[in-house]
Amino acid sequence: MNAILEAVIRLLKRGGAPAISTNSIAQKAGVSIGSVYQYFPNKRAIFIALHERHIEQVDRVLLRKITESAGEPLDLLVSHLMDGMIEVHASDPELAALLDSEVPHRADGAREFVPRLHEPLRKALVPHRADLGGTQKLDLRAFLLANMLEAFGHAVVLERPLALSQRTARIEACKAILAGLKS
Repeated sequence: MNAILEAVIRLLKRGGAPAISTNSIAQKAGVSIGSVYQYFPNKRAIFIALHERHIEQVDRVLLRKITESAGEPLDLLVSHLMDGMIEVHASDPELAALLDSEVPHRADGAREFVPRLHEPLRKALVPHRADLGGTQKLDLRAFLLANMLEAFGHAVVLERPLALSQRTARIEACKAILAGLKS
């Protein structure tokens, strides 16, 4: 299955989503078309699998950052989470951009970032509840944090102007997230 997904990634990078066919995937992966269909009934299933693999990587990195940040001040928690988003997307920015813009998935049940990480982020914010409006505001703050991390994490790596360094974009994104959390 990994060989098939890696073949899809190579094809995506060469020609975008329109270049993907089960025949081209089988050829690029060096497997029979039957092997492709053994794992994936159609292209949609392949695209969902690519997103799921990305989602698992994001979750793994962010959950590690949450664990590593236990007991740290809020600004360090936010900084570590932003570093995690940058780590995931900067490891292969071309693929991250393609997954975000070219590969259809939203209508097909791919798990969304914000609801998926709501509870771990909420738990990470519990020690900071006094600075965030109390326990009754934690659901709202976790919702804001998840949305801002997703938006700024993508933007810092994939959408920043060439004149703006990744370091500066990261610092300013962290400041904006903190301001939003504390408002």
